[in-house]
Amino acid sequence: MSELRLSFPACVIAGKNRLTADDLLLLRKYTFPEGIRSPDDVVVMLALDMLCPEKCAEWHAYFVESLADYIVNRCHPAGSLDTMNALWFEQVFADRGVVRSTRELDLLLHLIDLAPPAPAALIALALDQLATALKEGRGPLQAGRAIEDTHLSSDDIAYVRRILKQACCNGRLFLGERERAALLRIDGAVRGIRPQAWLDLLKEAGIMAESLSPEKAALRARWLHVPDSFFLDDQRVA
Repeated sequence: MSELRLSFPACVIAGKNRLTADDLLLLRKYTFPEGIRSPDDVVVMLALDMLCPEKCAEWHAYFVESLADYIVNRCHPAGSLDTMNALWFEQVFADRGVVRSTRELDLLLHLIDLAPPAPAALIALALDQLATALKEGRGPLQAGRAIEDTHLSSDDIAYVRRILKQACCNGRLFLGERERAALLRIDGAVRGIRPQAWLDLLKEAGIMAESLSPEKAALRARWLHVPDSFFLDDQRVA
């Protein structure tokens, strides 16, 4: 593989600790005057993102919007996404199924928003980021979460609903096997009581208690049918 060579001004900016708003203006004018148009442009964007430890606030939106425009509108099939686009995204932006950064995760979510219906592979990849955070304590969704925290928060459920919003119709989630399997991987990574909002989401997807592990089904049954006083009353006679 040939060594990456950046032209001016990218070569100068790549050597700085901080990419500023002025640097971004130079990049837009000289390096990407027509936006991201080729795989080489993608490589330059990723190199700048990696080599500059600090970035101005404007960089995040530019990174996400420019790369999303390239993937959706300049890659085949123009204006939509297919399985090959999903495979390319995973090869470029993920490492063994884990998206490398919060910025690249936002790119993935933006792609799902821009070109519905998104391929099942992209939907599953986005859902698996939550399963990985819960089960292994890795990935961009681990940020701000304690390593031992394996509970679903309201933000986690909102994240899943955002990914699946295009599949929602009249209170039902119409999903393929790949997306349903990803939901089950999330459920399998949860420890303890699952929120009712999560159980409702699974029901909308047609995933009932019998689809879950025996341990989870038993836990749900105990929680729903046995009052707390059963466990807390020390004077209870067997």
